[in-house]
Amino acid sequence: MSSISLASTEPLLGRPRAELDTPALLLDLGRFEANMGRLSSTIAAGGKHWRPHSKGHKSPWIARRQMDFGAIGVTCAKISEAEVMVDGGIPSVLVANELATRHKVERAARLQARAEVMICADDPYHVRLASDVAADAAVEIPMVVDINIGMDRTGVAPGRAALELARLIDRADGLRLAGIMGYEGHVLTAWPNEEKHAQTVAAMDGLIESRRLIEADGIAVGIVSGGGSGNHMFAAALEGLTELQAGGACFMDPFYGELCHLEELGFEYALTILTTVTSRPTPERVITDAGFKTLSAREEWHAVVLDHDDFELVYLSAEHGVWLRRTDGPPVAIGQQLEIIPDYHDTTTFRHDTFIGLRDGVVEAVIPLLARGRLH
Repeated sequence: MSSISLASTEPLLGRPRAELDTPALLLDLGRFEANMGRLSSTIAAGGKHWRPHSKGHKSPWIARRQMDFGAIGVTCAKISEAEVMVDGGIPSVLVANELATRHKVERAARLQARAEVMICADDPYHVRLASDVAADAAVEIPMVVDINIGMDRTGVAPGRAALELARLIDRADGLRLAGIMGYEGHVLTAWPNEEKHAQTVAAMDGLIESRRLIEADGIAVGIVSGGGSGNHMFAAALEGLTELQAGGACFMDPFYGELCHLEELGFEYALTILTTVTSRPTPERVITDAGFKTLSAREEWHAVVLDHDDFELVYLSAEHGVWLRRTDGPPVAIGQQLEIIPDYHDTTTFRHDTFIGLRDGVVEAVIPLLARGRLH
């Protein structure tokens, strides 16, 4: 099992939850491991590799723990995040975001001496830039074709356009075509499951058909990467895909649990915010020390308080959470600790320096988010 040793965190080890200061980002290690096991086993049963995204946790410790459960590496959103992952011992990284400046591509080139760090392209510009950098650095940079499979964010069109870009990469000095990727994030909340399955198949058809075209042209396609937590069970079963980037289900939140319906598959809420009630101005109002510097509040979904279905979030200010409750709910007193399931872990975790990892309510690990703030 992966471990850390930080002198500044040692006083927390062995402490019960009730003795922790607040607000704090808690990770229930038992639930986290159960979620990883459930996710990775489904992906493996479909004959796919697992390359979970790290943008939601930004921690090499977490990435190494996922590798203990079968992951082959990580997917990153930024080259700075990839640097942290490589420093943390992760051997294979896909930067699933176009690098459009020479400085960023040079950083990717330098990483090749220590790990496989793949970058992506959806335009000849990216190919020319990476080829120039690779030639100057005397290294080979692996590159994937980013294909738009319906999310309409980045990506070249499937089919002929994807083939032309793959040819360009394959023939470029200093580059190696590592494969293709696409992200079908627009289908994750489709419901019922029959509709989600149909939309997953329709989206992935563009990726899989592009693979066929490229291979028919005599160009080897290494990885075919895609798949999110919300539809991992369907993506894992598709012929032609080689790896899934799903990672959010390891932590869970109302987006994945309620909107993507992963609660129904047995995934558990492993990530919470420990907060303290600081004021009770009226019988209906509860003020906590967790504001928008601690967690996010999006209109599309909502944070919830564990064991308090009678709580409704009114708003977050910088350092205050303002909640309303029905007077017939369980009593709540100033100084009492509460646990909040954040609305979306991606927009919550980066606000914290560490996860406090607990097992059976006792601190077992203090896990740094070493890629926090790495935006470049």
